[in-house]
Amino acid sequence: MCGFAGITRNTPAPNLNAVLAAMSQRLTHRGPDDHGQCLTNNKAAGVAHRRLSIVDLSSRGRQPLLNEQRTLALVCNGEIYNHRELRSDLEAKGHRFQSGSDSEVILHLYEDQGPDLVHKIKGMFAFAILNLHDGSVFCARDPVGKKPLFYAQTQTGVAFASEIPALFELPEIDLSIDAEAVGLFLLRNVRHIPDPWTLYKGIRTLSPGHTLDIAHGQVTAIKPYWRPSFIPQTTTAQDVLTAFDRAVERRRIADVEIGALLSGGVDSTAIVDSLNRQGSKSVRTYAFGLDETDEELARARRAADMLSTRHVEILFDADRQHDLFDDLLKQHGQPVMALPLTHASMLFEKIRNDGLKVVLTGHGADEVFYGYDGASNLHTLSNLQDSLPNTLLSPLAKAFQGILGDGRFGDAARVLANPPGRRKSALYAFEARHIWEKLFSSPPSLDAIRRWSEPWFAHGAPKSYIDEAAYLGLMQENAHAVTIAADLPAMAHSIEVRCPFLDRDLLELALTIPYQAKVSFRQDQTNGKRILKKALEGRLPRDLLYAPKRGFGYFVQEDAVLRGPWKQRLDEAFQEPDDYDGLFDPGALRAAKAAFDRGDAHVPAILLAKLYALQRYRRIGGHT
Repeated sequence: MCGFAGITRNTPAPNLNAVLAAMSQRLTHRGPDDHGQCLTNNKAAGVAHRRLSIVDLSSRGRQPLLNEQRTLALVCNGEIYNHRELRSDLEAKGHRFQSGSDSEVILHLYEDQGPDLVHKIKGMFAFAILNLHDGSVFCARDPVGKKPLFYAQTQTGVAFASEIPALFELPEIDLSIDAEAVGLFLLRNVRHIPDPWTLYKGIRTLSPGHTLDIAHGQVTAIKPYWRPSFIPQTTTAQDVLTAFDRAVERRRIADVEIGALLSGGVDSTAIVDSLNRQGSKSVRTYAFGLDETDEELARARRAADMLSTRHVEILFDADRQHDLFDDLLKQHGQPVMALPLTHASMLFEKIRNDGLKVVLTGHGADEVFYGYDGASNLHTLSNLQDSLPNTLLSPLAKAFQGILGDGRFGDAARVLANPPGRRKSALYAFEARHIWEKLFSSPPSLDAIRRWSEPWFAHGAPKSYIDEAAYLGLMQENAHAVTIAADLPAMAHSIEVRCPFLDRDLLELALTIPYQAKVSFRQDQTNGKRILKKALEGRLPRDLLYAPKRGFGYFVQEDAVLRGPWKQRLDEAFQEPDDYDGLFDPGALRAAKAAFDRGDAHVPAILLAKLYALQRYRRIGGHT
């Protein structure tokens, strides 16, 4: 687990080595154990790397890694879980390895198969392969985007990095505010700026499951390489359990101790139980809660006792977490707002102080097995749409959507009125008209919503709306709670997070399971993640397995924090709000804050929190 940066220009740059060193310095927290960099002979391109040593702790694993002919240089952030099998196959073909590093298989696979290597590797990764002869670069990001990769096209070339602040070292990058990015950030449950946008017009994110080609200082191609099947398949609970155990097994591979987050919920408890069954003993586990009476902590204690772990609890600290919030904004290089990110940062700070580098977590289980509150409502809506002819349902829904307005029934009508692949964008567009027109001096085009959400279904969308919503949630809408949450706060403290539920094989299996096997229409604790819970019935006690759903940090409610310990900071932020270079109407921002203070339902805590993140980011100079 690491961080990297690179530059490839259309002409040589005498100061390239120094610029790369400055970019690398910005990424030290991602890789404090080692570092390295290399340039092409003409000094027109180069890459730099910061290493967090997990597999092959020796200097042989230092990156950039070079191939035998010293024509290619690899920098990688992540872990390749099937590297042993791949290494064996490559060695049989005559490839010679210089290290025991899992990343090195990428280099030799690229020699063997070119860009098609992305179909062979299983893990979490973002990497860049620099051709040392011509300065061309091939980059890729893992299927669900567990590891980040940002890039910037300028007049002089292309720069790329694991985090946005590394790109701030290049003065030629356009850092003007992207209105579309801000608009998307403010929508519904999105709490981050979604791919491929960033806050800045001159910086973009490589989307999950995509590759990037650079030649002669220009981005020449961006291509998707992973799109799962949505065709329903017959899957048993035993199939799920086998795939789950295999996912945990892959993530046990390390040359350092492995710990785990343990909330006492289904996902984290199942992971630690599987670790134990596979030979891990006295796993160190960590939990977060509001105070010592927090129900989540009580569940975690019970699970820790049952699994014989060495357990640690971390309690909410409003002031410390606001400091960590500022740190995360600076590290991310753009606004992001999800209180659980600060909870996680407190946990990872303690984990690092305890000497651990790797932890397993349950990120992604709710997205792929439908564990969120509200999934039963989506089941009911999807069942209605699936059971009635579209020729009847769609005209009726179109007729009623304007009458029903906002709210649950209006949203249902908008979903039923639109074809697969366009149902979520219809919801977002309706909401955007209200939010953007009230807050922006000149609202961005609603076309941005279509360009964001609909490409994820360019090769076909699931028939059932619940599957469409869940897939977009996994890939984009919930990234703040899944992939960003597993990278940003962890890497701030040099911790690698591994997520068994985001294992490629398990994920592809889960996405073909009919939604009726995952969730029912019942509004009770048994309805979510049905097939996963069935798979675990022989392992976990029923009272834990079927306990009411509690999210991470459930008893630290955002609304209470904004109105309580963080209120003075919010009051100060909105007295003279930053208009983001004329993007916002300052009066509208103050009115939104006043409406929130009055308890107006049209300005919920989630919206006010994101507006505060935007204000706070500028206040602390996060863009420098």
